[in-house]
Amino acid sequence: MSIASRPKVTVYVPCHNYAHYLQQALDSVYAQLLTNWELIIIDDGSNDDTREILDDNQSRFPGQVTFIHNDIPQGLLSCANMALERASGEYIMRLDADDFLDESALLVLAGYLDANLDTALVYPNYYYVDENGLFLGIENRKKVNSKSKLLDLPAHGACTMVRRRTLKSVGGYSEKSKSQDGYELWLKIARRYKVANVTTPLFHYRQHGSSLSSNQKNLLESRQKIKRALAQVSEGQVSPRITAILPIKNTYPDHPNIALRQIGGKTLVDYAVGSAIESKFFDAILVTTDDPAVVAYCQKWPEVIVNLRPKKLSYQDRRLAHVIHDGVLQLETTHKNFPDIIAVLNLHTPLRKSTHIIKALDTLLLYDSDSVVSVTEDWTTHYIHKENGLEPLNPAMMDQIRLEKEAIFSDNGAIKVMWRDTISKDSLLGARISHVLMTPEDSVIASTEVNIHLIEYLLEKRRNT
Repeated sequence: MSIASRPKVTVYVPCHNYAHYLQQALDSVYAQLLTNWELIIIDDGSNDDTREILDDNQSRFPGQVTFIHNDIPQGLLSCANMALERASGEYIMRLDADDFLDESALLVLAGYLDANLDTALVYPNYYYVDENGLFLGIENRKKVNSKSKLLDLPAHGACTMVRRRTLKSVGGYSEKSKSQDGYELWLKIARRYKVANVTTPLFHYRQHGSSLSSNQKNLLESRQKIKRALAQVSEGQVSPRITAILPIKNTYPDHPNIALRQIGGKTLVDYAVGSAIESKFFDAILVTTDDPAVVAYCQKWPEVIVNLRPKKLSYQDRRLAHVIHDGVLQLETTHKNFPDIIAVLNLHTPLRKSTHIIKALDTLLLYDSDSVVSVTEDWTTHYIHKENGLEPLNPAMMDQIRLEKEAIFSDNGAIKVMWRDTISKDSLLGARISHVLMTPEDSVIASTEVNIHLIEYLLEKRRNT
């Protein structure tokens, strides 16, 4: 195919049992103002009316549309690689079968890449619509490189336009993770190339119960695997020295001996130390505590350094930064251990897994950040008191619309990871703070009797699954 006859954009539409929405998605491609496109439609083992709809489209736009039929479902990432292998467009973009484009989508995004030759990827704002295609709201993404300099919020996997050459240069899509491809694509490209976004809403993102991104647990597990794979690729001959610090206060008046209390058959110390050891990431593990009983209990782990810290560090006016700074100084002066990275692991979050710790460490290594904190995404409506009384911080949630710009992240306290040089006696996190999401179930804090009973229930549930 000559350059002159080459399509500007390849759009591919993977479809698995989305026949009800598919025609609207295809019509939105046919209606594009930029007409120099090719369309690849992949029926990924559907058992609904998808095949009939595609048969009805066979005669439309001959020469511009390619049909692929998988008798057995291959999954989104496999379909993406099928499309990439067959694509001939200069740029490539996925359109999900349940979404649909604004008529100017290809014109605007391709025009941006044409005008910005140093940019590998561009994505737009988008509309939220319900199952019937009715308007719900607009997602206005933060402008990259101005309002969003730390690129830890990825582009939407669909309707992001990428140079085909760039996709080929990063090896296409890894098929090891099955939940979604947007996050992996973002990490592989944003770390090597310039990325950008436009502020115009250019596609309609349908919200319904069977949306691919609706299962948060699967999504977070998928992202953890993606980060681990990419971090392993990035590892060189010299790795950073990483130390875990477990600050264990056991002199709370309202919770006497909480650190050594049995919850679900183990003490909180067992859960905290166990998750650190199981991660197999740490050159050293330090327990810094105010209780000699905790010091004695930790002797069963020969690989754990235990420090009985000064009593003044347990006073009410002392902050976590004071305790961690003291622990780092003990490591460096007494034990001659000079870590590059510190992971602070909370005693009171026994549902934290070693995989959460690894994900936080990988996030620090993959992004240009000073620190990483573990958070839960809080989608309840929050208010702040202003001149006229209460005003919502996230007003879209009053209509149950989850807008990224209104997302509120709650620090669950489970994990904080930071480069050593950000730590002082007054500060831990530095200026550039990234995050890892944990589910609310994994974030329960052993702070009340009710929460402790909930933790015991969740631990039993985890054992039985």
